[in-house]
Amino acid sequence: MTTRLPPVAFLQALRVLLATPRLAPPEGESGRIGADGPDALRIIGVGDSIIAGTGVQQLRDSLTAAYARLLHARAQRPVEWQVRGRNGATSASVLRELVPTVPTGDLYLISVGVNDVTRRVTPGVFGRNVAGIHERLRDKAPASAFLFAGVPPLEHFPALPAPLNSLLGAEARDLQQAAAVALAGRPRTYCHFFPETVPPGDFARDGFHPAESAVLAWASGLLALTVQDEVASCSR
Repeated sequence: MTTRLPPVAFLQALRVLLATPRLAPPEGESGRIGADGPDALRIIGVGDSIIAGTGVQQLRDSLTAAYARLLHARAQRPVEWQVRGRNGATSASVLRELVPTVPTGDLYLISVGVNDVTRRVTPGVFGRNVAGIHERLRDKAPASAFLFAGVPPLEHFPALPAPLNSLLGAEARDLQQAAAVALAGRPRTYCHFFPETVPPGDFARDGFHPAESAVLAWASGLLALTVQDEVASCSR
């Protein structure tokens, strides 16, 4: 953002930066659910540490894999999933560095925003980056669906003390709204909004990334958002 953090929040941000454990993402980048065959749906996760799986022990419990597992159960189709995620990735670095490496898919699951908040990216710049990610991925696969996973509610992150959590939470909501505006009206494009409350205890030990239970709840919300259109078209 163009505004500076108040002094107390700035000091808190420095303490959080120094004290928060650095978690590594789990190994791997792909998987398959269901029988072998040519009719598998292809789900590609692209974005930040959420896509990389940071916060869970096994990549099969990451957001992309959890969504793929739920989609398989609902659509009764085999699902192949891949992740292109990086710790610390912003919307700009995803657009510039990760999107060119992404293969074609039937549905792209995108997670960006938290690192844009911590780097004070303006809503206007963020919205343009999200639009650019969408457009370049749609160029790769014109018939694909696009699912924006949403900017998490930073005000509920245990690692962030008050008033820093409230300030960053407000900025996260601004970026969320910018993404929603940027994606509005685009075909087969879905924008997820988080509920106002987050259950306690659903975070990894860094107090910043979701644990397995939260990831599964998140994936369930994403499936509910797309179920009427995408799952119906994917079913046998």
